[in-house]
Amino acid sequence: MKKIGFVLLVLLFICSTLITMGQQPAMAKELKLIYAHYLPPSYKDLFPVIQGFADYVNEHGKGKVHLEHFHSGTLLKSEELIPGLMQGTADIILHVDSAIMGTYPILGITELPFLYKDMEVSYEKLKIGSPLYKLINQELAKKDIIAIATWPILPEYIWTKDKPIRKPDDLKGLRIRVAGRVEAAVIKALGGAATTTSSAELYEALKRGTVDGAMCTWTTITSRSLQDTVGYVTKASFASYSAQIYMRLDKWQSLSPDIQKLFIEAGKGYGKGVFEHAVPYWDKETWPLIRKAGVKEIALTKEEQQEFKKRVEPVWDWWKGLLPPGVGEKAIKLATE
Repeated sequence: MKKIGFVLLVLLFICSTLITMGQQPAMAKELKLIYAHYLPPSYKDLFPVIQGFADYVNEHGKGKVHLEHFHSGTLLKSEELIPGLMQGTADIILHVDSAIMGTYPILGITELPFLYKDMEVSYEKLKIGSPLYKLINQELAKKDIIAIATWPILPEYIWTKDKPIRKPDDLKGLRIRVAGRVEAAVIKALGGAATTTSSAELYEALKRGTVDGAMCTWTTITSRSLQDTVGYVTKASFASYSAQIYMRLDKWQSLSPDIQKLFIEAGKGYGKGVFEHAVPYWDKETWPLIRKAGVKEIALTKEEQQEFKKRVEPVWDWWKGLLPPGVGEKAIKLATE
């Protein structure tokens, strides 16, 4: 009887242990996500900011979520990023707005000419949680996509090979390379001819005279060694661009609140990172390189800027026409008030 009693006690202990274990939540498996874009590490000013987003998630989300970072187009090239995101090849992508504004017209609010006073103002207007950030995502949600975070805008200057640009009429007859639809509309409004030569081909195009100049940021100039092919830069916000981190909306909504919060915190660092890393790099490395090459800088007076701004006003109206009634007006108000 003692042996039977002992066996029953053992069985009771085992059963109670199993029941207790069954009541405990199972250890959650670490979520693996793919983060893709086409920018290479040679963008020494901006790549650390892009890498920093993944690093933050992987450090603070260890055991919960891990981002596998595919850069330099190794997984998806520029034109493949949005299709790849929607088809599930990548879970998160980074893309420049100028490349996809045609699909998502609301992104033109980061590109319009002479809209933001400077990068700092644009950051405050576009940062996570701002009214403009929310409006952009309301429009993106209609196509099942969300912008988790964005950079402040980077102004696009006009760089020319032989002719300095001080007034709109100086652009008449010139062929200017642009990166997107807003930039093309600006050049057309100023009397020039826009061309979409790829940035990889721009060096040779300028050397051979196939194009007379380019509308782009200083980062494009030095990353492609274009400072050796242009003679002048007119410094005004003729257009601008930014780069956002996107996710499919249904995928985002499937994430647990703690992982969503983690991505938002990483996104805040991504936005601030331009000021913390890229701006000092531009001051110490980029602009000294441009100046050493002998590029002449043209700073427009307020009156000269106003003349350009007046000429490109139709671009704002054209962009508003791409959106549902009232949306463009509301976005501009949020960006400027």
